[in-house]
Amino acid sequence: MAKLEISVFEKLTQPGPRLPWIKKWLTDEVWSLSRYNRLKIYDFLFQGEEIVNSFESLISSAAGRVYDELTSPSDSRKKLLDFLTSADKAIVILDGLSLREIPVVIMLAEKSGYTVTNIDCSVSATPSETIDFIDREFGCGEISPSQIQGRRELKEKGICAFYHGDYNLPFFGDYGGHPLLLWSPFPDSTYRDSGAKFVSHFENIHAFFETVWMNTVQQIKGKRNVVITSDHGYIFFGTGMDFVRSQVEVKALNEYFGNERWISLAKKPAPPASDDVYIDNLRKVAIIKGRIKTKSTGEGGARLYKHGGLSLMEMIIPWIELEKKL
Repeated sequence: MAKLEISVFEKLTQPGPRLPWIKKWLTDEVWSLSRYNRLKIYDFLFQGEEIVNSFESLISSAAGRVYDELTSPSDSRKKLLDFLTSADKAIVILDGLSLREIPVVIMLAEKSGYTVTNIDCSVSATPSETIDFIDREFGCGEISPSQIQGRRELKEKGICAFYHGDYNLPFFGDYGGHPLLLWSPFPDSTYRDSGAKFVSHFENIHAFFETVWMNTVQQIKGKRNVVITSDHGYIFFGTGMDFVRSQVEVKALNEYFGNERWISLAKKPAPPASDDVYIDNLRKVAIIKGRIKTKSTGEGGARLYKHGGLSLMEMIIPWIELEKKL
């Protein structure tokens, strides 16, 4: 079983902001390219998630302010609109891309002639849902990704936005002379398949990643600087990858949240009194905090990968900067 290093525990108990070094630890150590190359794919997934689960258990019991940091205003250096200011720039949003997929992005980028100039993280919206992310980043309201094309809020800034719904086909579009925003539903759309009930889904995503990359990123022309990022990540609930809670505690969460990771307080104004529930009064939502797995029934309850909650793997998202000589 993978174990936490003592140095990580010591950092967690020190005063001051914790999120900056947590991000670096996740990208440089837990989900690093060196670990990916060294381990079998299942070991990479399981060992990484075991480490994150152990670490987040400590956060939940001894450093709860980390969750406040996750819901704080996003990093001003990673505002999408602030990046898309010149015609030689592009952002590719791979919907649902998680930190554990960073090594694959690095390998594909280098294989296709890009130089990886920065491997970093950003933070999802609260709750960690697509429409909330779009509203925060673009001010378009709570719309779906397929509706970003032609939005006034983006056109007024000279940004050409495209939703590439069929990633089995090459992307093409008229964006010459403008910064490009390209949104792909991969890998998010794969989590709706029945395969998301099984551990092998992680390997299946990786097997298909190169096709998606060829049909999206490699189709982009005339852009020197490209950022690969996401709107939210996915938490993996394999065996032993969730917090241990009593049946009584889980029952109360089941009754309130069901298969969801968050609930609008307008719809359900009386969340259970639990340390595992985060109340965001600004956004008027109750969110499951940490790696708590509700044991509901039905199709949604059988899935091992979920998002929408307030955990490290759902909230912390990749931010990878690429450069290409033109």
